[in-house]
Amino acid sequence: MMQLLLILSTLTLTITTTVVTGFAVPSNTNSFDEALTSRFPTSPDDQVRQAALSLQLAKRDGKTRHDIRLLLPVIGATELDDWPGGARQMMEAASPLVQNLMTLSTETSINTETNENEETENKAPTKVSINESVIDPSDGLRALFCQAPKASEDSCALLLPSADNYQLVKKMDQEVGQNRNLVMVNSQWRRKTDFGVAFFGGRDEKVSFVETFAPTYYCSNVMVDGDICRVLRMYPGDWRVYLRDMEDPNDPMSSVDWIMIGSKPLLESKTAQWEIDAKEDGGDIDGGKIFDYGKPTYNEIQEMIVSREGYVPKSISERAASAFNFIKDTL
Repeated sequence: MMQLLLILSTLTLTITTTVVTGFAVPSNTNSFDEALTSRFPTSPDDQVRQAALSLQLAKRDGKTRHDIRLLLPVIGATELDDWPGGARQMMEAASPLVQNLMTLSTETSINTETNENEETENKAPTKVSINESVIDPSDGLRALFCQAPKASEDSCALLLPSADNYQLVKKMDQEVGQNRNLVMVNSQWRRKTDFGVAFFGGRDEKVSFVETFAPTYYCSNVMVDGDICRVLRMYPGDWRVYLRDMEDPNDPMSSVDWIMIGSKPLLESKTAQWEIDAKEDGGDIDGGKIFDYGKPTYNEIQEMIVSREGYVPKSISERAASAFNFIKDTL
């Protein structure tokens, strides 16, 4: 990892080194894991804990290429624009979450291995160092390098990478090595055309490469026919869909709950049906979407909603209120 830091130093605009303490992990990890993963996250810290656990379990299974999607806490919002600073502002919101995510997953992994190999109790978490670099000044792309006491536990994360950063991501993939975690956080590629026109500029090769980054942890919002939903996936589980439920829909201060309304198995690889669906989703025009590991589609979520007992379609006014809440909604 130090070699990677040196190689990228010529691209670095600024570097900030911090030591993050992370979160305390209960000694009864089985009960803790079950309680943590059985529900939707209720805070940014809760989300970080879930993502860290997902990374740890995936790394234990030999998986080191991850695509992480986090709901970001809104900062600096205005009445007209939640993110007036665009991607740069989103990175400011994502950075502390990812620092804690990398620290917690690394500390937990090291301590778990120590406890399995040594008879030690109440061992204090091992500190790790986070080096944050702006490695593409043109769009403010940031990389976070996690240095652990054990070199094998070093890792790297890129915040909001786009197709324009492909060459950099490819180089980092080679330098980090296949035995260390490389994490894409809230990646911006969605469709094959993000990487150019077919058969020009090696698009298929680029798409195939980014598709190797699996959704180890995924948490996002989606609006479906006036209903606010969230899609969640934690390694090694299925996709899960949650519906926003208010105790009193007419009271903006009413308590909010998230009700699980359905699930869908993760696709480890493309199936014939997925290929058909992708082609129907504009594939003939732009090549279709990048492999999404079977993430629930809009229509599938809609079916989960309408199939619920007592379902009543939203009125126009209710849809307008939901749209406003959706824009402002965060953890």
